[in-house]
Amino acid sequence: MTLIVAQGRGNSYSNSVVNRGVIVNYRLSVPFLSSVVALVSALPAYSQNFTDVTGYWAEQYVSALAQRQIIGGFPDNTFKPNAPITRAQFAAIVVRAFNLPLAGGSSTFVDVPANYWAAPAIRAVSNSGLVTGFPDGSFRPEERITRGQALIVLTKALGNKATPNPAALDRYADKQAVPDWALDSTSRAANAGIIVNFPNANVIAPNNIATRGEVAALMYQTLFRMGDRGLPPITIGTVGGPAPTPPVAQVLTIDNIQLNRDPRSAFTAGDELIVTAVGTPQASASFVIAGINQSQPIAMREIRPGVYEGSYTIRRTDGQLNTSLAVTLAKQGFNSISRDFHSSIAINSTGPDETPRTLKPEIVGLKNNDPIAFPAEIRGRTIPEARVQLVVDAVRNVAGVISVTQRLLEQATIANAQGRFILQVPRVATLTGASAYRLRFSATNPQTNQTEVTELILRPQ
Repeated sequence: MTLIVAQGRGNSYSNSVVNRGVIVNYRLSVPFLSSVVALVSALPAYSQNFTDVTGYWAEQYVSALAQRQIIGGFPDNTFKPNAPITRAQFAAIVVRAFNLPLAGGSSTFVDVPANYWAAPAIRAVSNSGLVTGFPDGSFRPEERITRGQALIVLTKALGNKATPNPAALDRYADKQAVPDWALDSTSRAANAGIIVNFPNANVIAPNNIATRGEVAALMYQTLFRMGDRGLPPITIGTVGGPAPTPPVAQVLTIDNIQLNRDPRSAFTAGDELIVTAVGTPQASASFVIAGINQSQPIAMREIRPGVYEGSYTIRRTDGQLNTSLAVTLAKQGFNSISRDFHSSIAINSTGPDETPRTLKPEIVGLKNNDPIAFPAEIRGRTIPEARVQLVVDAVRNVAGVISVTQRLLEQATIANAQGRFILQVPRVATLTGASAYRLRFSATNPQTNQTEVTELILRPQ
């Protein structure tokens, strides 16, 4: 993509964005122009001859999309195909792949400043409906995206070319690993034939963090299925495609991740967080905690064959109420793999007197995709004496954008002097065919009227 800046008057400029041969004219304000320039300057250099993709299984996918200037590499002429990809990076690729117009105006997300390098792309994918934010008004641009989340976006882009067909999942050995919220979109992706995995083509790996190489392959197949006649058919890594040419590097696996204590019982300054992971033996392992040490992964040692352990001592300056932890395995000649811990983690979310420091409701003992039956007692924490409201909706399906079909309950309470609250949810009539419940907790500061929200998607028990 090339940005051409024409004559400017006052605080606006006439611009043309040339994207895959299509010129789109804009009247842009100075702040937006700055964001676009930041986006373009932050994008990696395009090349078809990356030094680290020769012989890589997805080399054909990467080279073809690089030629189209949909994906790019780095100043050292590498592509880093095994590196994870963030939501912001994915948004930028989606904009270029589907020719979405960059969007001006102020940010609609609380964590995306107007001058953030990918702000125009994030607004564009949000306006298109392909990528959405979170109930608390955030986009979480630096959060890494999973393969399942990527498939949701790509099946939305396919539209009616991706029809639902649960039987299509029968071709995959790990179909039971697909979360409920991704079942519809994953079955559409399977039916459309856009799922790519190598060397085990019959594995979806929906919960694995997507790599740059995998995203290139998934995007290629999506554009091909959309009817892009300029792309030749490539079947590497697809069901029914050619078998890997021996020898093939063994696939690394992470089977289990555990912590030394309940992740919802907040870790505080001085506590030691011990991470144990079970996976492929004789590899190098490390872990990162979002918002704390993304740039400095903590090494883990192999204490027994295939069992890795590492620790981190919580500092007073650390503070995350709902953060994520991910483990990465790497080995010479192997494709590295990253996997998120199944639950969010609370760090320094309470003071010495156990009084919560943050308004956002923390629900104890429940996480996304857990089963629940009503009547139920739900416990949580927020700041002292906050007004807490719970709204329960029944949903018929959960496929990317949740389709709410029936309001079941609204209930409110006041947190006590320690910020604790209990909501007694009575037995409610369940909508026939409902596949999940959406529980939306909002806590309001009585002094400032500021409100923060936590949302859970739970399965009927």
